[in-house]
Amino acid sequence: MVNYLADFFGQLGARVFLQHNEDGRKANLFVTFGPDREGGVVLSGHSDVVPVEGQKWSSDPFKMQESEGRLYGRGTCDMKGFLACCFATARGMAEINLVRPLHFAFTYDEEVGCFGAQALMKELARRGIKPSAALIGEPTMMRVIEGHKGCYEYTTNFVGLEGHGSQPDLGVNAIQFAARFITHLMELGERLKDRAMAGSRFDPPWATIQVGRISGGAGRNIIAGNALSNGK
Repeated sequence: MVNYLADFFGQLGARVFLQHNEDGRKANLFVTFGPDREGGVVLSGHSDVVPVEGQKWSSDPFKMQESEGRLYGRGTCDMKGFLACCFATARGMAEINLVRPLHFAFTYDEEVGCFGAQALMKELARRGIKPSAALIGEPTMMRVIEGHKGCYEYTTNFVGLEGHGSQPDLGVNAIQFAARFITHLMELGERLKDRAMAGSRFDPPWATIQVGRISGGAGRNIIAGNALSNGK
């Protein structure tokens, strides 16, 4: 899909570059119409979708189907719908005498860690490309969302020591210490409710914390904490 779009935009006269990941199987696509100068607007979306393994679908998730006026399929809203809109308007953009650049930025691996966007930001800085604004095509019921709490992600490893169940003092139970850590994070999350900014438009208005087990093994658990700031 990315190669197809790169060829399509290139045929319209846009400046196009692909930025591949380390194994070359995925790529960011960055497209520019208009003058080669600073400023302009980026229309940004991601090309990947949430994996479908282990989910129950009544139809093929990768073959869009129409039913009662709705389109069904993995990513039809988030966010292949936005990419399709960009694709549909590209020819018109190529025919306009733009005084500021219009960029399209399509990134990979957003759903699993925004890895493509992180790589693209470094590449844009290296190339000296400095847009003035970005519009991210997330599904928002066609409302403009102009703020985000921000996000920090941490990974904590708990490594235990083998021991027999009859003599727990001779071992270290990683799960027990992970449970203590989670309990502390949940207590911290409750205290954050008292630090909500006055007049905040976020729902909820305070910073939030979530935890999750992302992998594991014998005597080992990994806990991920995700805290959202309130702008302070």
